[in-house]
Amino acid sequence: MAVEIHSGDVVRLRGNAFAVVRGTRLGRLVVERCDGKAQGPVLLRDVLEVYKPAGKPEAAPETEPLRPSPQLKLLP
Repeated sequence: MAVEIHSGDVVRLRGNAFAVVRGTRLGRLVVERCDGKAQGPVLLRDVLEVYKPAGKPEAAPETEPLRPSPQLKLLP
């Protein structure tokens, strides 16, 4: 199963370096390394793992606030 790599994804490269994908050029990934070192275009075979953003969490369904029933006694 192939993973689609988009700009903004974080990838782990050979040599245990992490980088953010900025785009593609001539079939290679243009990346910006997280440690600040210079990096030329990267071949896809040099990518070991791809990390995608999880996105916003889904909002919990709105529920009606609970009210104490006559059977429950509220403690001070």
